Amino acid sequence: MAVEGARLRGSDLTDRWLPRAVGLGLTFVLWLGLATWFERTSPVSPIPYPVETLTAAADLYLTGAVFAHLLPTLSRIVVGFAGAMVLGTVAGVLMGTTAYGEKFLSPFVVLGLALPSVALAAMARLVWGFSFAAPTTAAAIAVSPFVAINVWKGVENLDRDRLEMARSFGVSNRRLLRRVLTPDVAPALFAASRFGVALSWKVVTVTEVFAAASGVGYRVNQARGSYQYLDAGAWVVAFMAVVVLVEYGAFKPLERRAFAHRDDEDVELTGAR
Repeated sequence: MAVEGARLRGSDLTDRWLPRAVGLGLTFVLWLGLATWFERTSPVSPIPYPVETLTAAADLYLTGAVFAHLLPTLSRIVVGFAGAMVLGTVAGVLMGTTAYGEKFLSPFVVLGLALPSVALAAMARLVWGFSFAAPTTAAAIAVSPFVAINVWKGVENLDRDRLEMARSFGVSNRRLLRRVLTPDVAPALFAASRFGVALSWKVVTVTEVFAAASGVGYRVNQARGSYQYLDAGAWVVAFMAVVVLVEYGAFKPLERRAFAHRDDEDVELTGAR
């Protein structure tokens, strides 16, 4: 049994991490190839070498210089994402539960999905100037349609028979919410959160290029404008490290905990318990 368990763990590690290692390796090789090509064909290469960039990004963390711009960016992302989740969830629930809500809100959601982030960032600069409201509001407006459409479809796909059965047996609203509605809508909420966070990173950093005097987007644009491509790449890599940390340090564990009951239900349905 111990040998079989070790084999299963080894197989699991291979299935999970080998594709990621291969993907990172190919990315590194492609990055190196592009940097070499631009160095040989351009007077000033816009793509620095990967080892130099990674070293510069590490120096940003070791010296603490990264936090002066990373923390403002993260605070804008959190506020913008929270606003988008509230707006999108309310809109999605209304669209999924009422015909009037669907007809009224659908055009706004479609227009929001098609709205370019760059145009929204420029509009935010014109309306709010260099303020905290510019990137946060731009993120909330850009992200909320993606949240709304995921929540909308999640609410539409609720098991109506289970709801009727629960009401017929007098199940309390609190228990109904915890045992029926939340598990059914959880996949849609996780999908909405993933879309929301991913898009919030982009919208906030793009808006910081136009409408901020601090933040990662501002710093990348400043370095690019002075032809300091190594610094610009280092800031991008430093920011991407946070993105990966949030994905695998927060979303993945939450997803495993939220959907652990589904594995138990699958085992029970097969008669193994």
